[in-house]
Amino acid sequence: MIPKRIDSLFLRLVLAQVLLLCSFLLVFGGLLVVERNQILAPQFAALLAPQIAKAIRTPCQAAVPAYGLSSGISCHQAPPEGFKFRVTQLPAVSDFVRELARHAIEVDEVWMTHNEGHVELWVHARLPDTASVWLSGVAATALPRWAPRMTVGLLLLTLVIALVSRSFARHLTGPLAQLRQRMQAHAESGHQPSALLTNAQASKAPPELLAIAAAYQLLAERLQRNERERALLLAGVSHDLRSPLSRIRLAAEMLPESADNLDGVATITRNVDHADRLTASFLEFVRAGAVELTEEVDLVAVARRAVAGFECSARKLSLHAPPTLLLQLAHGLLIERLIVNLVDNAFKHGGIPVRVEISLCGGDSAMLIVSDAGPGLPKDGGGRLLEAFARGDASRNLPGFGLGLAIVQQTIVRLGGELSFAQEGLRHQVRARLPLRR
Repeated sequence: MIPKRIDSLFLRLVLAQVLLLCSFLLVFGGLLVVERNQILAPQFAALLAPQIAKAIRTPCQAAVPAYGLSSGISCHQAPPEGFKFRVTQLPAVSDFVRELARHAIEVDEVWMTHNEGHVELWVHARLPDTASVWLSGVAATALPRWAPRMTVGLLLLTLVIALVSRSFARHLTGPLAQLRQRMQAHAESGHQPSALLTNAQASKAPPELLAIAAAYQLLAERLQRNERERALLLAGVSHDLRSPLSRIRLAAEMLPESADNLDGVATITRNVDHADRLTASFLEFVRAGAVELTEEVDLVAVARRAVAGFECSARKLSLHAPPTLLLQLAHGLLIERLIVNLVDNAFKHGGIPVRVEISLCGGDSAMLIVSDAGPGLPKDGGGRLLEAFARGDASRNLPGFGLGLAIVQQTIVRLGGELSFAQEGLRHQVRARLPLRR
């Protein structure tokens, strides 16, 4: 699992470039050392040839001073012990041996050891008129030393590369981040944006990003069209149903009052009321997604009006709120229906007492909490119950059409807020966070 700190595309690009740079420096540095040694090996052999010949003719004496070998050339009777590896076939060593052969020094084995932090070179060499001996010397030039100026240069190079990588990654991910923000804003508001990318952004964006923006724009337009057609259909059907329902109610009420038709009239009236409430819910669901949000609304005043409409005692329903709390770009009737639906759900599916709380949240949002003493939502059932016409198993025998929470969710999304559920002690809470300004 990738840690969150490197889970963004921008940081992944920067990290990939840094790793690529480090890999390049390691490979390039290794090749540079190999090429350097191969170029210098013949010259080094030409300089060392007289000292090597002298060491072969006077074996096992004091070390012979030699150019480039800090400890000189030492003579040995036996090959090296401990950690060692044969390097006779390496390109630089082959050039070194070939150049010594031009000076009548035959070398058949070359070994490299690491002793006390130093690289030591061992050669098994002979002259035409002598026996073979083992010679060794500390080859300080085999691996270049790390100089302070190399550290400074590497740090400066790393800083420059990091700044360039950051700029490059920003240039690539900037349009993508802006596209994501616009798509998220559209998803939260439900309104179709005029364009996901401005002309300046589109001119700099890669073709793949333009294709994503065009595909999302087409999908959003299709969803908006389907939503408008659905709202128009629901509104039209609901409106057209109310006229025949009113005539049926009127005809039922004008029937002569007698013991024979009393039960039938009551049944007709009850069914007409049920159908009328259903059409009213349809219209409310459509209105929640279509009404214009242009008003400044006092959330506390609307909550007082909604709570007073239930005509309950303070023991059953109470309101706890500051004197006033203003919401910008809202709609009073929409917010009132939001609170009414939440309180109505609390009475139907929860338990008394029901409490409505309004408070300031973080300085830029209002928190509306409706709590009851009921059992709360079923486990993992919150998302499903927010869908239209969805009802919990425990609500099958209760009045309602499964549109209450769907209307609440649609209203809160349009207001740019968030809906959540919580269990606080023995009380179940429905929390709606509403932004004060958008």
